[in-house]
Amino acid sequence: MTRRDVSFPCGTIVLEGILEIPDNVSFPAPAAVICHPHPLYGGNMRNNVTKAVSDGLLARGVICLRFNFRGTGRSQGEHDNGNSEVDDVRAALDFIHRLEEADPRRIVLAGYSFGCWVGLKAAADDPRPGRLVGIAPPVNEYDFSFLQRETRPKFLICGDRDFVCSPEKFQELVNAIPEPKMAVTIPGADHFHFGREKHIVEHTLQFLDRYPWETTA
Repeated sequence: MTRRDVSFPCGTIVLEGILEIPDNVSFPAPAAVICHPHPLYGGNMRNNVTKAVSDGLLARGVICLRFNFRGTGRSQGEHDNGNSEVDDVRAALDFIHRLEEADPRRIVLAGYSFGCWVGLKAAADDPRPGRLVGIAPPVNEYDFSFLQRETRPKFLICGDRDFVCSPEKFQELVNAIPEPKMAVTIPGADHFHFGREKHIVEHTLQFLDRYPWETTA
């Protein structure tokens, strides 16, 4: 695996990221952009869940880009409550789309918590990600109604003890969005998923197996 510290522009600011490229794969290879949880509560690109998802996808031969939202780590700018952060996601997609080793036709957009909301919201108006992964969507706090128009394969996962993604509201969201979709609730898991990261990875890989790149349904 090759690991690079990278930076890329987003308007007038520069964001930092970690690009990891698996060994022994044919290029161009599938790629993923992974969005971290809320920066005002300690979230960054090195979060346990985002790191676990990256590791799992790398083992499957997927190039992974984790990045810090504006105002986090060495990323320039200031936190904007998820508004300008949508542009951060698009800038990360721009970076992957231009990457020589990455296949622009096989891009996964994955986000955890705040990163799930911002990432999927950015993808709603961006056709480049072909697969969408939403981990612990904070449905108690944010509006996810944009997913009701989402026709790409999508995967949502949460814990049944999540305090910002109640099982009832999670199921309401799952019921409201169209196929193709996959949804999983992890018994005993809360919002942070400490010690349960492997379950998220396993189900994410199952989702990608269910909806291989050759098909969209």
